[in-house]
Amino acid sequence: MTGPAPIDPRPAPASTLFAPPDAGAESRIRRFRTRVRVRGEASHDAASVLEHTLEPGCIAMPVHRHPGVTEVLHVLDGTLVVRLGADERTAPAGTSVVVPPGAWHTFWVASNAPAAAHVLAVAAPGGMERYYEEVAAQLRADDRPDMPGIRAASDRHGIDVDMASLWDLVERHGLELA
Repeated sequence: MTGPAPIDPRPAPASTLFAPPDAGAESRIRRFRTRVRVRGEASHDAASVLEHTLEPGCIAMPVHRHPGVTEVLHVLDGTLVVRLGADERTAPAGTSVVVPPGAWHTFWVASNAPAAAHVLAVAAPGGMERYYEEVAAQLRADDRPDMPGIRAASDRHGIDVDMASLWDLVERHGLELA
């Protein structure tokens, strides 16, 4: 019988343990912004903390899943619409949503929303920030995505994306890909 993995006794650098309000690199994927509040490395990849901002009328990405990652979304302000499996629910400020590993999901802000939504996302294990950074790097100078590069990033990070879902959600809800 084996027990839990030993805890790494080396502390993370102090600069990664305390994040003031304006700290963290931002990855911009057109109108979907992600600020890395806590990198996975700060917790020995136990978790990452990201802050998403999504504009009204925008969907973050097609329905997708990350089989090895649990994600908790906490709506800080604004209102998010979350699709989890086949269930679509409105999540006003103060709502928390648990996305289990492997669950198909996405989120958006309704076209008629008065303001952007701000969401704190905790991903365990850590490392999800690397995916957002890599996808953001796949935007060309004209703000158009390099889709083969994005698909390759998704494959490298173990994220399955259902591209066909995007067209249905865009049409039904009057959305645009962020």
